[in-house]
Amino acid sequence: MRTFKKTVLALALTLPVMGALSAGSAQAALGGCDVDNAKVEVVGQGEVKVMPDRVRLNYSVSAIKPTADEARREVEKTVTAFSEAFKSLKLDEKAFVADSINIFPNYVYNSELKKQELQGYEARRNVDIKLSDFTLIGKINDMAIAAGINQIAGYEYTVADSKKYELEAAKKAIEDAKVKANLLAEGFGVKVGSPCTLSFQNQGIAVLRNSAARAMPLAASPMAENNVVSTYSIEPVVISSSVRAVLNLKKPGKD
Repeated sequence: MRTFKKTVLALALTLPVMGALSAGSAQAALGGCDVDNAKVEVVGQGEVKVMPDRVRLNYSVSAIKPTADEARREVEKTVTAFSEAFKSLKLDEKAFVADSINIFPNYVYNSELKKQELQGYEARRNVDIKLSDFTLIGKINDMAIAAGINQIAGYEYTVADSKKYELEAAKKAIEDAKVKANLLAEGFGVKVGSPCTLSFQNQGIAVLRNSAARAMPLAASPMAENNVVSTYSIEPVVISSSVRAVLNLKKPGKD
């Protein structure tokens, strides 16, 4: 009797997402996979789309002045005005986060002298605002403009409680792996046997970033005009999972 030796390899697909579970956090080495056994290797993928319930608004303010202290004062004045206006919304104080200020010299190249010349100092500070009420986005933008914030760095939409969606995506990935393994085995006239190794590869949430709002100078924004109603189109975020499975193969009818 000839020894049955046949190795079937499946195309492994990967999905780049932020890992909520590391690749080795859920692995099983079940044994019984020696070189004489035919095996099939598959990567199953699953994803769940869900509407976000959190948004982070990213703002930036900068000022160029003759001295570092003047630049710092101008930026701090703007951030303070923005913070005071934001307090009128009576939201969680932790929703308003202002990064530390950065100050650096501003040089301009002098073509006649063929060298860089100091033209003053630039101060810059970022402000992040976390919201669950998306209807406030336009109002907060108006506050930012009035305070002197001069750039929107972008919006990031996420899901606050993602665990149940991560589990749902994982189950879909497992089912996908099973379908792929059986499809390959049936195509080559064999059956799927016991598993050798099982592992999660990638799992997590793909954060939805609003590129239309990214790096938009507020001074040039139509939202700065009076009586303008701002509307935003929000898309679902994707929660994904990927699993890898290596399984034994056996001849049809073999227990």
